[in-house]
Amino acid sequence: MNLLTRHLTGIADFQGRENRQPFWLWILIVYIVQFVVMAIAMIPLMTSWFDQMMPMMQGDPHRFDNDPQAMIQLMMPMMQNMITMTVVSAVLFFVLTAAAVVRRLHDSDRSGWWSAPYYAMQIVSPIFMASYFPRYFSMMASMSAAKPGSPPDFNNPAFQQAMQSMTLMSLVNILGFAILVMMIVFLVLPGTVGPNRFGDDPLKPPFH
Repeated sequence: MNLLTRHLTGIADFQGRENRQPFWLWILIVYIVQFVVMAIAMIPLMTSWFDQMMPMMQGDPHRFDNDPQAMIQLMMPMMQNMITMTVVSAVLFFVLTAAAVVRRLHDSDRSGWWSAPYYAMQIVSPIFMASYFPRYFSMMASMSAAKPGSPPDFNNPAFQQAMQSMTLMSLVNILGFAILVMMIVFLVLPGTVGPNRFGDDPLKPPFH
């Protein structure tokens, strides 16, 4: 309970230092809660999608083969809702963990601004995917509908645009992964022994 109280009351406390054990326990709790909430929220979305798709498949098993755009149109509302939930989840994760991450960085004598690229990617990446993912699938589906069963035409402008979208999404994912690795390294490093510019050592408080 002390762990929960400390972090819930310290959501806006960006001062001081925090050692590794309480920090990682809090991150684990937040991740578990985030996973459970996202899983529960996605169940109705997936159920609704299957309820719409199955009657179409039963009526015409080859409908989506002959009309890939229909599948994209059917999936689009679900994908948009999932991306919206991902953005909301990222914002909540930021609110619950930002102060703790800053204090953990302070413990190793690093500025809390080192966390800015990580949180920026957490929020920007889903928005970026929301812009490029539907465009990619729409272009690929239009090509499949134009020439069913034929290999992709590499000179087709639609194919080139789809590949550019995929390349941009891949670059964003690689950048996000690199920033995540950097943050994990910073957060697992031991804190400085004794006081530093951000306060006293949480493992060795000063004697009074």
